[in-house]
Amino acid sequence: MKIAHLSSHHERQDNRIFFRECCTLAEAGHDVSLVIRNGGDEVVNGVKILAVPAPRNRLERVTLTAARVTWRGWKSGAQVLHFHDPELIPWGFLLRALGRKVVFDVHEDFSQAAGVREWIPDGLRNLVSSAYSAVARAANSAFEVVIAERYYERSFPGATPVLNYPHLDRSERLRSVDRHANRPENIRLIYAGTASESRGALLQAALAQHLPGSTIHFSGRIPKDLAPKMIEAAGDVHVGLLAKDGTMEWVKRSSKPEGEASTVILQGVNYFVTHEMVEAFCEPWTAGLAVFPLHEHYYEKELTKFFEYMAAGLPMVVSDFPVWRAIVDADNCGFCVDPANIEEAVARIRWLHENPQEALAMGERGRQAVVSKYSWQSQQKNLLALYNRLVPSGAVAVKEQVASNA
Repeated sequence: MKIAHLSSHHERQDNRIFFRECCTLAEAGHDVSLVIRNGGDEVVNGVKILAVPAPRNRLERVTLTAARVTWRGWKSGAQVLHFHDPELIPWGFLLRALGRKVVFDVHEDFSQAAGVREWIPDGLRNLVSSAYSAVARAANSAFEVVIAERYYERSFPGATPVLNYPHLDRSERLRSVDRHANRPENIRLIYAGTASESRGALLQAALAQHLPGSTIHFSGRIPKDLAPKMIEAAGDVHVGLLAKDGTMEWVKRSSKPEGEASTVILQGVNYFVTHEMVEAFCEPWTAGLAVFPLHEHYYEKELTKFFEYMAAGLPMVVSDFPVWRAIVDADNCGFCVDPANIEEAVARIRWLHENPQEALAMGERGRQAVVSKYSWQSQQKNLLALYNRLVPSGAVAVKEQVASNA
């Protein structure tokens, strides 16, 4: 079967779209294309990359780029068009009316996400949320729907869950990172992934004020307009920008004595490139951080960074949200803390530093949980089963070797 995945927003090597879904479908014997912005056409891992020009701004992305992506998907001759962005929903209705089978992949429930999108004016967020909810109901009736988080089923009843658990190769490389109980001299914390105020960037930078001599390393996408706010929140600490070649540019120096001064490091890392992500995890970290401020958008999310911390053998210190606590407590692989009580987070971090054997055991339990419960192999079966239902009458049945190996 010819399949085209469409995105006007994501990167061409997005972990979910390319590495998990497109590669899985290609390995299962389908003819798979990915229509994406930026770059040129190429074939990677058996997936045909079909590029459209990059948008100059958000407005162009949701209008002209969305139209271009849809047009290239249509021209590819795909029998199934699988799209990944809310701005493609109207085009999905058109494709459905023209007789194509359409799959809507819900990466997040935008009716909630609108509340933390800083580019949406405060006065319009409720309106945007309500409008999306209405469109989502129509989409759920018109398309096959795939959801990346369990709780999205409230908005998309009957959807197929395909959760964001680590791909086998990515997980194996993280699990190969050596961990031992020889603790570093000072506390060393890592936050992996995109930084934003709603994702706790300022809260976590402020931890440096309470942990003398510590290092807090932000590794991932750090927006330029956010960095000055993080530097201010960190207080009287050293702040460095770490380049990919390992060179450090110091943008701020603490007035405290060297042994008391903490350090905040900002490093831009492309987490779609597995080796860059693995390199970021290789150092002897005390814990992985995900201390987000209180907001209902995150209460039920299963963050990909959790499973990456766990695969890398790191105990976690995360906000005490119900779903997050369930993940942490199920395998005793870290601590949940009240994000409004920074002293609680500080106490838990100090405990992990002072008890390296117990911290190592937490990390090892996390690694075992990734293997037994949180692997992509458990989710690709759902994806392949969906496409088996979509195989047109008379078509050759999809190969089952990927599912049988899971």
